[in-house]
Amino acid sequence: MIGGLLLALLPLQAGPTESTPRENVLIVIADDLGVDRVRAYGYEGPDGKPLAPRTPNIDRIAAEGVLFRNAWAHPACSQARAAALTGRYPNRTGIGRFIKKTEVDTVGLSDEELCLPDVLPSGYRSAILGKWHLVGPQRKAGPTTGDDHPVRCGFERFLGTEGNLNGPGEPYLSWEYIQARRGAPEATRVQKLNGVYATTRTTDDALGVIEEFGEDPWVVWVAYHAPHSPWHRPPPDLVTSEGYDLSTTLGQGLAMIEALDAEIGRLLAGVEPEVLARTTVIFFGDNGTQKRLVEPPFDPERAKATVYQGGVNVPFLVSGARVAEEARGDESHALIDLCDLLPTVAEIVGEDVPDGLDGASLLPALAAPQVAKGRPWIYAERFRPNFAPEDDKTFGAQRVIAHDQTARSERLKLVRRREFGRDGVKSEVLELYDVQADFFERRDLLDAEGLPPAERKSEFDALLAVLDEMAR
Repeated sequence: MIGGLLLALLPLQAGPTESTPRENVLIVIADDLGVDRVRAYGYEGPDGKPLAPRTPNIDRIAAEGVLFRNAWAHPACSQARAAALTGRYPNRTGIGRFIKKTEVDTVGLSDEELCLPDVLPSGYRSAILGKWHLVGPQRKAGPTTGDDHPVRCGFERFLGTEGNLNGPGEPYLSWEYIQARRGAPEATRVQKLNGVYATTRTTDDALGVIEEFGEDPWVVWVAYHAPHSPWHRPPPDLVTSEGYDLSTTLGQGLAMIEALDAEIGRLLAGVEPEVLARTTVIFFGDNGTQKRLVEPPFDPERAKATVYQGGVNVPFLVSGARVAEEARGDESHALIDLCDLLPTVAEIVGEDVPDGLDGASLLPALAAPQVAKGRPWIYAERFRPNFAPEDDKTFGAQRVIAHDQTARSERLKLVRRREFGRDGVKSEVLELYDVQADFFERRDLLDAEGLPPAERKSEFDALLAVLDEMAR
């Protein structure tokens, strides 16, 4: 990894001894939920009212744990999930944009990649519930295709969907449901679920596998589809607030977030207290809010699918067993990104962090949020098309159509957007922002000649070096 640039981290908290039960990890992902739509982050509209709907259960994770203010994902679903599961940036895995099943020029995550379940020691159980979105088009059999793809990537159980809920009618209530189990005679079964609300079913499945795992230690990945489109009216028992105009996309989207929050509350309440006591809960959004649900001061043109703050700065909250008592309810300004998930889980379960990762463990920040500094920079990107990582010739000026990159230090953020033609770079935009003073990136610090302020040149050069290394 580029880990030579990482800062020294604090000593880790002591893990369980041989005489105590091993720890669990519950990972909860919201789809298309940025910091603007989680009440705990405190963003307000021009009228001084909270931008977020009621999210008491997500907020409770923050109140009982650590809220990360400067957490980054990637601009869209597939590349963010690949980074979290592998601890490696998109240009390593080849997943640089969302995977669209109808396109022949895209691929999924190779089942030969080191994936999160691969770092679990003997005796650990694992499951993924909900949305996967890492399987490639099934026109050709291969290491990135198939309904059992999550199982081939290491998970013991998979209950959910290969990607988004799309199609005619009401896709959240009529959808193709996949069940896959490692080692079963009939490893995969696909059926159509009708009248079953997807957000609720994901919670049901998560509670079911946790109960099935019993006293065995586990890592469970709960990937809700909400609040990703198609927007709709959720079941009324999941939405208690009044005032949403459910005839509009915005009103439906806000109601979907409240329904998601209700199901997250049911999930946490449904885990036995003694099991939850030895569980670390990690909640994050896979990218920023979709533009049709964005309101000022956030910019809908700098939301999901972009490398601006509204597209990559996501809620990231951790509570439970690995959060120090004195750190609960605290906030961390450490720079973190989704590549940090795998090394964090590895250390929680007592394993060494594998070599070759781009991430670093977050346990120091869970012990001392105000002290642990994290990394000197974080990175996000988006490129198209996806490529097969074993064929490095496909990643270059002749193959990539577009590549958006960003890296930030504690203060500065550098953005580079490139388009490529047959002869190399066709166009390039470079922008520099002071995101401490200018979170919404309204003032580009580069002059007419593309030069930074003299006092910021060394920091600018360091960030540009990151972009250049990732661009190969």
